[in-house]
Amino acid sequence: MEFSDPQVILFVADTERAASFYRIFGFRETFRSPQEDPVKIEIALGGFTIGLTLPQLLAEKHGLEPVTTGHRACIAIWTDDVDSAYRLSLSSGGTDNRAPYAFGEGRFRIAFVEDPDGHPVQLVQNVG
Repeated sequence: MEFSDPQVILFVADTERAASFYRIFGFRETFRSPQEDPVKIEIALGGFTIGLTLPQLLAEKHGLEPVTTGHRACIAIWTDDVDSAYRLSLSSGGTDNRAPYAFGEGRFRIAFVEDPDGHPVQLVQNVG
């Protein structure tokens, strides 16, 4: 038995809007279906893939009821400049959750934003 290519799937209200937000961090689109008005877009960065999908797809096609509110997951993204990444996130549709601050006895600088669908994104910089 083998396993491969894990993916986190985030339920979003608008796949195009969500993909546009994550592109600011360098994510690149690897899949979309259908081509126009996609119900799912997959994006990847450094071997990590996120599926951005409309929740009604899961309900209609698979008979499941996804949770679509609250902090259901947190995407952590490492950067060499948390302060700039934080400002870029906010100017690109993100919402402030916690401004940059020192963490881990000053070894890290961390900030939290929420993507346009309310998923927390942790921005992390190794400074020490």
